[in-house]
Amino acid sequence: MFIGREAELNRLEMMYSSDKLEFATVYGRRRVGKTTLINHFTKGRRCIFFACQKSSIADNLAELSTQISAFLGYSVTFPSFIEAFRAIVRFSMNDRLIFVMDEYPYLAKKDDNAISSIIQNILDHEAKGSKLFLILSGSSVSFMEDEVLGKESPLHGRITAQFHVKPFDYLDSGLFVPAYSCSDKAIVYGITGGIPRYLELFDDSLNLKENLLYNIFDSNSVLFNERENYLKEEFSEVSTYSSILNAIVGGCTKLADIASRAGIQVGTLPAYLNKLKEVGVVDKLVPLGESEKKGVWKICDLFFRFHSFFVIRNISTIVSGRMPQSYDKVVAPFLNDYMGKVFEEIARQYIELYADLPFPLGLVGTWWGGSKTLHKEIEIDVVAKSAIGNDAIIGSVKFRERKIDAQELDLMRSYSREMGGAGNFLYWFFSKSGFDDDIKKLTEIDDSIRLYSIEDIYAL
Repeated sequence: MFIGREAELNRLEMMYSSDKLEFATVYGRRRVGKTTLINHFTKGRRCIFFACQKSSIADNLAELSTQISAFLGYSVTFPSFIEAFRAIVRFSMNDRLIFVMDEYPYLAKKDDNAISSIIQNILDHEAKGSKLFLILSGSSVSFMEDEVLGKESPLHGRITAQFHVKPFDYLDSGLFVPAYSCSDKAIVYGITGGIPRYLELFDDSLNLKENLLYNIFDSNSVLFNERENYLKEEFSEVSTYSSILNAIVGGCTKLADIASRAGIQVGTLPAYLNKLKEVGVVDKLVPLGESEKKGVWKICDLFFRFHSFFVIRNISTIVSGRMPQSYDKVVAPFLNDYMGKVFEEIARQYIELYADLPFPLGLVGTWWGGSKTLHKEIEIDVVAKSAIGNDAIIGSVKFRERKIDAQELDLMRSYSREMGGAGNFLYWFFSKSGFDDDIKKLTEIDDSIRLYSIEDIYAL
């Protein structure tokens, strides 16, 4: 079953229909569905699909010769990549031909990017009159952005479209488990982070607990070791990166605190964090409109967050096979707490992608800071500012069993005064469990207040 990616497919189809030389890059973190997207697009079409290998240049050339042979229906061997690429161009002079180089960084890193110069030379001097559709894909986001798309790349300026394939949003993720309630769909999103490979493992004929016990809380399951396996594919110092992630999950958000908890020198920490940021695992979050100095480090990859929050903390219970008996004590009671921040992310996605907005949307994020009036640290879950004025939406987001009441509105009004920076505040509330009558009545006389149940934001 192929789900989503309509915008990407529409653009690819338009490029394919141009019947002229096209060159696209498709990149994104591992397991995000790049190859699935490419395979869906190329199905039934003239295509040479070359999966680059981590092995030697010679092995890669032999594999490319094998794929060209399969396309032609007879065996050919090429002495060099430039000869192989020239042959592909010849095959595309009269009829559209798609040539995919999957996991391109594996090959490009082998020869210090000389392969990119060869491709550039072919595109500039031999392929201009062809009907070639070249697609380079890669999971190394930093390499694709710097060495393929970057200004110093030999390929810069020749690419006609670039697709940064990202995880599915909360709504598309829910399509993988259509039989689930909206709350359970949200939890599945909070577990998988919208990664298609992980979503495909969930079977909505089983309840959430059964899926978790089978897919994650079992030492023999695919996802049990996925965090460590992913880190091994990206980094050599896995234990160091794992310690950093555990420190952040444990509540450390500043450099000194993370370094102390992880047991590494604070001076070396930024390099590790930046590498984790490059692959989309962590990010530095800054209160909207505030200085970078107020930023804190957070795990932004939801699967990594869930794995660190539940698997690492219960590793002995899982390995000993006692999780089925322990789930109701060590997982179920804490799911709502874990989902608090996830539901905030869902609310922000709803505002950015689906909501009927009262103004053109500018920046969307969150805000926190010290309150001199209330004498405490305060946080506003969702802030969305107008792109053309000083109006702003501030939102309170609750994933809990208790309904939101009018006291929450009073709290948000007091918080808005602390944040400042807007001429007119609109108050939006997002609730897993609905709303009390007192705040519902206020919406009848005050159109600055909007109430969204979890069912509302899934009913699109």
